[in-house]
Amino acid sequence: MNKFIIYCISVGLFSSITSYSVAQTDNKVRDSIRPTLTQLCEKFKSDKCDGGHKFIEIYEDIFTQYRDLEIRFFEIGILNGASHLMWREFFPNGEIFGIDIKDYSEQSTGTGIQTCVADQSNRADLQRCVGEFGGSFDVILDDGGHAMDHQQVSLAHLFKQLNKGGYYIIEDVHTSLPKYYPESDFKVNENETNTTLLMLEWYMRTGEIKSEYMTEEEIRFLQDNIESVDLKFRNTRHHSMMCVIRKKY
Repeated sequence: MNKFIIYCISVGLFSSITSYSVAQTDNKVRDSIRPTLTQLCEKFKSDKCDGGHKFIEIYEDIFTQYRDLEIRFFEIGILNGASHLMWREFFPNGEIFGIDIKDYSEQSTGTGIQTCVADQSNRADLQRCVGEFGGSFDVILDDGGHAMDHQQVSLAHLFKQLNKGGYYIIEDVHTSLPKYYPESDFKVNENETNTTLLMLEWYMRTGEIKSEYMTEEEIRFLQDNIESVDLKFRNTRHHSMMCVIRKKY
């Protein structure tokens, strides 16, 4: 009887291992014929590619594991729609949302991408778009205006709309550096005390958020719910910097 029981258990275990191995093989075959995120970046000519800010390598590492999930991906900044189309193809089961201060809805016709017109430094605008999209995002990526108030107001208001364990990403943090980006549009003050880069560095040093653009309640929520902050620097001609913020589970 004991031998029979052991035999049955062994057969069941072997079947499970075999099924798992077949599934893993199927996944590898499928992935080998699908374009990588880096290849899609080149296809759609996003400035996230190697010829631009080289952020795509970071995204490849983060997002490949989520590729087939029903992810809700919200990107601030549409422009020519290149990155939104890239995300649309990379996440076949996902929902892609985009906002911009201009109306780019015509570019998204027939793609399944949902768009909304908003000023990302205006909380009422952001909340209206969240209402249209339904909230509860797995990824929020800020590739919008890159001004200090734009980045910090968006983070403060939208972080609550991020699912637990989700990613909030701020691209082009390098606009905090007037040495490389002296344009007044980025709204860095004379002493450089209002920059997004300084805000992130201060949090990494002290666990405290300091921002003249956020309310006390927004600051408390961020401090209580940030799991990690990962600043990334890419040695490009743009002096490219971005930040990946993970929300607690």
